[in-house]
Amino acid sequence: MKDLRSCIDQISGLRYVVEEMHFNSSPGRMAMLATPWSSEVETIEQRLDEVARYIDYLSDHEQQKGMQEVAIHLCELMNVSGSIETIRQPQVICSDIDLFEIKRLALIEEKVRRLAEQYHLEILQCHTLTEVVDILDIDGERLPSFYISDSYSAVLRSLRKQMERTSEETERDELAVQCAIEEDRVRKRLTEALHPYADQIEEALEALAQIDKLHAIAQWALAHGCCRPKPIRSGESRLTDLIHPEVAHHLAERQDKFQPVTISYTDQPTLITGANMAGKSVLLASIGLAQCLMQFGCYVTAQEAQLVPVDEVIFSIGDDQDIKSGLSSYGAEMLRLNRIIESVKEGKQVLALIDEPARTTNPEEGHALVSALVQLFAQYAVRAIITTHYSGILGRCHRWRVRGFVEERLRKPLEINQLNRCIDYSLIEDTQTDAPHEALRIAEILGMDRELLDLCEKNLATKNEDK
Repeated sequence: MKDLRSCIDQISGLRYVVEEMHFNSSPGRMAMLATPWSSEVETIEQRLDEVARYIDYLSDHEQQKGMQEVAIHLCELMNVSGSIETIRQPQVICSDIDLFEIKRLALIEEKVRRLAEQYHLEILQCHTLTEVVDILDIDGERLPSFYISDSYSAVLRSLRKQMERTSEETERDELAVQCAIEEDRVRKRLTEALHPYADQIEEALEALAQIDKLHAIAQWALAHGCCRPKPIRSGESRLTDLIHPEVAHHLAERQDKFQPVTISYTDQPTLITGANMAGKSVLLASIGLAQCLMQFGCYVTAQEAQLVPVDEVIFSIGDDQDIKSGLSSYGAEMLRLNRIIESVKEGKQVLALIDEPARTTNPEEGHALVSALVQLFAQYAVRAIITTHYSGILGRCHRWRVRGFVEERLRKPLEINQLNRCIDYSLIEDTQTDAPHEALRIAEILGMDRELLDLCEKNLATKNEDK
C-alpha cells in the first residue's frame, strides 16, 4: 500500500469517508489523497497528535472561531504548482496569471499566519512569504489581483502617459509595442526576483494544504464520534463498538440503526461463524476500514481502538469483478488467497480479511481448504480473520460466533427489510466447532414455500441419523 489514493477503491467505505470530509480547497483534498501509508508506530502517533491538536482547536470556542476564519481564506487556495515550476526555470518568464497565482498564495499565507498568531493556533509551519508579497505588491494594496503597475518601471509610466496624450493612431500603436516590450522586461525581472523563493512558495502551498486536510479530518472525527486509535507494536488488536460509517448512514436513511460490534484478534488466525445475513461481511469491511484509517493518521469509528500496524490489508471478498476478469468465482478467489500467502511468505506483516472462502466449491474440498488456511496462517503467525459456514474447521485459531437470530425480537407481520432487527450482530466467543444452523428459520420467516422447507428438514433429519 502506497498512499490513500491507491487504496480508496480497494477498501470498503474509504471513499465514503473521504467524500464526507469537508475540504475547503483542491490542494487540501489532494493532500489527503497523497497521504502515505505508514506502518511505523511513531509516525502514526505523530499524525494522530496533529489531528488531536486540531480537535482541541475545534473544541475551544475562541480557537474554533479562528479556525473558521482560516477556513474562509483556504477557500481561495488553488493548486499553483505549475506557476511555482515556472519560476524555478531560469529561462522562462512568468505570465501575469503565474504572477497573480503566486501573489494570491502569498497573501493567503500572510492572512493565515496573522490569524494563527491572533488565536494561538500552531498550524502554519513554514517560512513567511511576506517578501514575496512585497515583490508582487509594489503599491502595497494587498489585493488578490495582479497587473504590471507603473511603479515597476519609470519607462513604462512615461510610455503610458504618452499614450494617454496622443490621439494619432500610428503613434499609439508604436507606443503600445514599446509598452509591451517594457512589460515583458518587468515580468522577466519579477520572475528572476521570485526564483530564490520557489522552495518557500512550494513549502507554503503544502503547509496550507495540510491545514485544510487536518481541519477536515478533525471535523469528520468530531461529527462521527470517532476515537483516537492506539497503535501498538505487537499483541492483541481490539476494536470496541466498531461501526461501518457508510453502512450506518444507509441504515439511518431507512430509520434503522447500525449495531456496533466488539472484536479482538491476535497474530493467530481468527474464525468467525454465523448464518447468512449475520453481518460477517460488513464486519470484515469495518475492521479493514478501521485499520486503514489509523494507518493513514485518522481517527476510527469506534469507542476504543487498539491496533497493530501492518504492511498491508488484503481482502478476499468475491464480487462482480470475478466475472469481468473472465475467471470463475472460485478461480478468482484462489488467486486472491494465493496473493495473501505470497505476501506472508515474503515476510510482510498483513491483515488478511477473508470472507467465506471456498463457498463456491463442493463442501468436502471447501472444508479442507478452510482448515488448511487456518493451519497455514497459524504456522506463519498471520493476523487473519476468516468467516465461514463450515463446521468442524481444524487448526489452532480463535473462534467467534455471531449471536444471530433472536426469536424474542420477532414481531409479526414482518417486512423483509426489517429482518435485521431480529438479528443480534454481536460476537460471542465460541468453544464449539459447529457452525450455527439458522438458515431454514430465516427462510421460514421470509415466507419460503412450506413444502420446500419440510423437505429440507426431512433431509437434515435423515443425514443426522446416518451419522
